Amino acid sequence: MKAFVDWVLAQRVRPIILAVVTAPLLQLVSGVSGAFIALETVRRDFAGGVICGLGTLGGLLAIAALASADMEVFATIGSICAISGVGIGLLIRRTGNLVLAYQIVMLIAMVAVAAIEVLGFDVHSFFMPSVQEVVALLRANDASPEEITFVEDWGAALALATAVFSQAIGTLFLAYWWSLIAARQRRFGQEFRRLAMGRVLGAIATVVIAIGLATGFGLVSKVELVQNLLPLALLGFLVQGVAVVHAWAHAKRWPPGLVAPLYVLLLMPAVNVLVVVPLSVVGVVDNWFDLRALIRPQV
Repeated sequence: MKAFVDWVLAQRVRPIILAVVTAPLLQLVSGVSGAFIALETVRRDFAGGVICGLGTLGGLLAIAALASADMEVFATIGSICAISGVGIGLLIRRTGNLVLAYQIVMLIAMVAVAAIEVLGFDVHSFFMPSVQEVVALLRANDASPEEITFVEDWGAALALATAVFSQAIGTLFLAYWWSLIAARQRRFGQEFRRLAMGRVLGAIATVVIAIGLATGFGLVSKVELVQNLLPLALLGFLVQGVAVVHAWAHAKRWPPGLVAPLYVLLLMPAVNVLVVVPLSVVGVVDNWFDLRALIRPQV
């Protein structure tokens, strides 16, 4: 990975080319394209990041024109990658701390999702084709009516939260990791094991989850804003739960084979809910009761 990062940073055009190539292939589900722009911002300066972002946007528009693709879609992807890349790159330069950067990015992500709802963007219609594909797949596999109803009601909110979270947090983690590799520093794992939502952001996310669960059980009226924020809050605590597992694994010297299946299960759509929910609960509990306190001297 060191050789790859050094190769990318050796010429200014390389991050642009890689960002242009990965953006349409991965779109906004991984943050890879934004990470190349953020890396250029961290290792050079704001101007370098802006040049990389504009180059990525221009490259995507050129591809769309040559392929007669939807120009608006490519422009949206390019703009999001450029803005998130430069912004997160500047954040990494200013903070130099993964925990603080994670909390700030999560807060911005929640504000962005809230703004989308407040401004009246029709998220449900935008993600409807994807939701219908999932519903058709569930029906083909004889899923229960309850499962189908859940996807129809929550599919758009889940898709929105996943897209925002993947782009923002994926960009942050990749860019931060690559920038440390470029600087020949090996502290990403140490900082990741300390990851937490924090008291203020954790309190907001906990309230969102509490209201969302009450809404789900019909105890209060349905609130669209909470419905859209709930998956994002759960994902935020999910990462904290993963950090707790890694902290305990590191402190207790667990074999790597005990943690690896966790990621395999997270990548399996049919069963990942069996891991996501418990890890999110671990994240919530750790945020308020500090499950890492007993091992802190060793983390």
